[in-house]
Amino acid sequence: MIFLGKTKNHCEIFFDQEQSHAATHFADSPKLYSAVLKTIPTINISDDKVRIEVDTGEEVGLSDLVETEDGDEIIYALRPFRNVYSRFVKDKVAIPTSFIVLAFNSSGEKKYLLHTAFVGRLTPSFPGGDYLPEQSKIFWSKHALVWGNQEVVPGTVTSVCPW
Repeated sequence: MIFLGKTKNHCEIFFDQEQSHAATHFADSPKLYSAVLKTIPTINISDDKVRIEVDTGEEVGLSDLVETEDGDEIIYALRPFRNVYSRFVKDKVAIPTSFIVLAFNSSGEKKYLLHTAFVGRLTPSFPGGDYLPEQSKIFWSKHALVWGNQEVVPGTVTSVCPW
């Protein structure tokens, strides 16, 4: 575990550099790690599970999240360290953004594990996930991640919706 810093309300933040969702996003977005380090001291967290969206005020990378429309080529695949398929769209491009999303899980009194951090806006989890599950199918039927910008697990690509 890597110590990342303390929040405004003195919670310690750690991160698993080998098997967390955050690790995959840090590899994909070079400015994300430093944006997370700058953001941690500015936030307060207290619940067991926390997801927040932060406007950093400066471009931190490209958001892979785009709206889709009829006629787009859609595929699905698993990303590393995930058990829920992601929806991808081909032939669209990521857009620059100043937003990041951070998700933390409590790991003891005033201690949190950074579960994920990514460039972009806060959204429901993919169907089968636990963040805003009642909104996930509707949201992800109209949005997707840009294909080719994130690592996927070989052999998991399909054109058939798995959810």
